Amino acid sequence: MTYVDFIRWFWKQLRYLPIDAQEGFLFLALLDELNEYWLVTGKRDWVKLRASALMDKSRLKKDTFYRARNKLKQLGLIDYKEGKNRNDLAKYYIPVSDIQTLPATLSQTLGQTLGQTLPATLPANNNIDIDIDIEKDIEKNNIVPQQVEGPPPTPYQKLVELYHTYCPSLPKVRILTETRKKYLNARWKEHPDLKFWEDYFKSVEKSDFLTGRVDYGRRTPFLADFEWLIRPNNFAKVIEGKYKNREEKEEKEEDYYITFPKE
Repeated sequence: MTYVDFIRWFWKQLRYLPIDAQEGFLFLALLDELNEYWLVTGKRDWVKLRASALMDKSRLKKDTFYRARNKLKQLGLIDYKEGKNRNDLAKYYIPVSDIQTLPATLSQTLGQTLGQTLPATLPANNNIDIDIDIEKDIEKNNIVPQQVEGPPPTPYQKLVELYHTYCPSLPKVRILTETRKKYLNARWKEHPDLKFWEDYFKSVEKSDFLTGRVDYGRRTPFLADFEWLIRPNNFAKVIEGKYKNREEKEEKEEDYYITFPKE
């Protein structure tokens, strides 16, 4: 299954899946995060993810997130393993082979976990039937599919210019590699707003740690660069304020990084 196949499968099966909107949002958010890692590494392995990043991406509060996560695992849509301690992140995975046969086993799973039963006549592979039903519904009701407008194209050059403008202490970007473009494209989908990126790079420049202004004696100080700042885990830590100076942390933190552009 490709990423697009997953999305198509999800929308086709949604009428049969006993999940609410929050659980659907979490599944799609997790699928997108895993797909990003799989594209970069070329391996469909378990991936460690920060719960706060998934909550932010799926727009879920903490209690709703954990409820939705447990429900998705009960249904066999996802799998996860808790970390060994508080500092160890949970690992996530989407069992592709199980999902492909999910319609055939969904009735049994629901009976065990939710006390509900789906019709036993639900076929193991109903993609063809569902496609036909959708086409009939469109013809019957004369429905014209609406084009869903996604985020604007990733302005790679503009984002690099913002980095150069607001992070003068950091190394310049000489080459925009394909790997960097993938990271940047993924981050832009999460925050398609140039004002956000301006504020993001400004916050980086304020950080003594990220800009190498911390004196470690003989040890060379850490210095972030463009690619480091757009990697998923590092990006999440920066916007969560992990690298703010101590005096900034003591002040009231701004929530600019969890606001979204008006539609």
